Amino acid sequence: MKDVLIRRPLSAPLLYGGGLLMVLAALPHTWNLAPSISAAFALFVALRFVFWPQSNKSAPGWLMLLLLAISIGLVLYQADFTEGRQFGVTLLVLMAGMKLLEMKTRRDLYVLVFLGYFVLVTLFLFYQSPALTGYVLAISTGFTALLMGNNLAADKPPAGLLLRKALMMMLGSVPVTILLFVLFPRLDAPLWSLNLGSGAGTTGMSDSIRMGSISDLSQSREVAFRVRFSNIIPPPSQRYWRGMVLWHNDGRNWTRGRAHLPKTTFRAAAAVVEYEVTMETTNQPWLFPLDHVLAPGSGMLMNSDGEMGLAQPVKRRFTWKGRSAPVVEGERLSSREWQLGLQLPDNISRRTQQLASALRRQGHTDEGVVQAALRYFNQQPFVYTLQPPLLGEQPVDQFLFETRKGFCEHYATSFVTLMRLADIPARVVVGYQGGQLNPLGGHLVVRQSDAHAWAEVWLEGKGWSRVDPTAAVAPERIEHPIAAQDYADGSPIRFDLGQAGGLLSDMLSNMRWLRDNLQLKWHYWVVGFNSQRQQNLLQKLGLSSLNGYRLGLSAALGAIALAGLMFFFLSFWPGRADHDPLGKYYRRFRHKLRKGGLKVSPATGPEDLARLAMLAFPKKAGDIRDIIQLYIRLRYGPDTQTKAVGRFRSLVRGFRL
Repeated sequence: MKDVLIRRPLSAPLLYGGGLLMVLAALPHTWNLAPSISAAFALFVALRFVFWPQSNKSAPGWLMLLLLAISIGLVLYQADFTEGRQFGVTLLVLMAGMKLLEMKTRRDLYVLVFLGYFVLVTLFLFYQSPALTGYVLAISTGFTALLMGNNLAADKPPAGLLLRKALMMMLGSVPVTILLFVLFPRLDAPLWSLNLGSGAGTTGMSDSIRMGSISDLSQSREVAFRVRFSNIIPPPSQRYWRGMVLWHNDGRNWTRGRAHLPKTTFRAAAAVVEYEVTMETTNQPWLFPLDHVLAPGSGMLMNSDGEMGLAQPVKRRFTWKGRSAPVVEGERLSSREWQLGLQLPDNISRRTQQLASALRRQGHTDEGVVQAALRYFNQQPFVYTLQPPLLGEQPVDQFLFETRKGFCEHYATSFVTLMRLADIPARVVVGYQGGQLNPLGGHLVVRQSDAHAWAEVWLEGKGWSRVDPTAAVAPERIEHPIAAQDYADGSPIRFDLGQAGGLLSDMLSNMRWLRDNLQLKWHYWVVGFNSQRQQNLLQKLGLSSLNGYRLGLSAALGAIALAGLMFFFLSFWPGRADHDPLGKYYRRFRHKLRKGGLKVSPATGPEDLARLAMLAFPKKAGDIRDIIQLYIRLRYGPDTQTKAVGRFRSLVRGFRL
């Protein structure tokens, strides 16, 4: 026998509820899809509720065919076939919008609900934040309530009751979900490490710089990466997060001298620092460790310059572990590195050469020349600014003698040029410096505004030694982050000194740190929960023997046992077996009468109960009559109206003796 409900016309609450939930499900995709796709979906929704607002009407067939052709054309024009998630999600969203146009029976609503579930799942292909997870759970609860209402005979289903039941179903599934999440065998990499596309974020450090390039990046407050330390957090003066090493200078641009990252290792000559870095999406292969990583991890590459990277760009939030030593031994300078470390462009001015000669005369040793150059930056009227003046064909000359206003790349590249003119091998290093400590999570937050450039010089007996000429001009840069504000052209940079603000300011700051800590924990324990972390957790729980098929079997048996226990205890829940709200409130009414002193048999019918109650409580005769008459009509009448049941409940609740 066919289900008669599936052919029944939709009611207005079901239609409008389904439309609202589908709009909410597709809304976050506005930031993921092309504007024309979002506009087409909005057009489909508008057409439905403007021209065919009746629940038993739908768009004509010719219009559906026309819109289908337009949708296919949009997908073919906008979607990238090499990027599967964009193509698939674009098609799914447009089809969901078209389904709204043709809905007129309950069968159509079933299809719409399941399309809505799929649209919600595809959101995780773009974001995996805890906020989005909560949003998806909320909309999923709405779809579940709508599905339950679609199975009721009433045209106006009780929305509140259905939402409560759907919420209880969702909450009841949480323990089993957690158990399966923890015990189900994991992939070696997190679930979302599958190559699903380019990711949302594109900010990051480039492998070449010119004067002014890093100052643009440093005005962004986006998070670059977060760092958790296994032991003591190094002081700010040692928080140099090494990126790319730039050797070659054509007069304006600095670029890397190596085209690949061969594997290499270093030997520690000082205490080792262990840490874990969680990087945001950059679409670039570079990693940013502390000096010097002793050995690259699995899947990572490192060369003798200390550059670290991956074979593929970072297209998702990614966590890796590092072991670094601030001092290493056994460094050697090859003839090729000597040549690269002294390379100079053709546009070096005469007064720049004279300055380098003067620095060499002031310092009798290479270290003395370095100190003389730092004194020059410190004693001359240089300004550390995010908005330096534009430079011409000889940027180093103009910066050193004319404008004297610049950001870190100005000081680093000019310093390296002076060192090379003084016959000292030198190179530019770009990366990040500093990081703010999250007081709630105990980890460092390194932002794009911490982007930095510094120099390294080769000193006999010491190897490559870091020199930060920016510190000679603005020593606060090493200890404090740059304050977020608008800077006028050439104005000095202000620093966030961490001064206490008002109560409201402190509360907002703590909320931001709490959000940041939640994001890191979420990635660590949910999105990035791979097989290694699973085994670490099982070891802490004393279940380290579970692996392979034992882990999968334990997950299945544990889920079955937990679900059985939940059903067992729920069976004893007060009122659990009461699926009759009308009978529930009628029994409550009888209980109130008994508390008032009326003694009646459980077999007493409603009419006899009304007669006895009105005799016992004449002042309440009118209320008793209304309650009993409404109960008889609802219990024995041809149809049960949801609103009337609600009115009966209100009458019983308001009845007092």
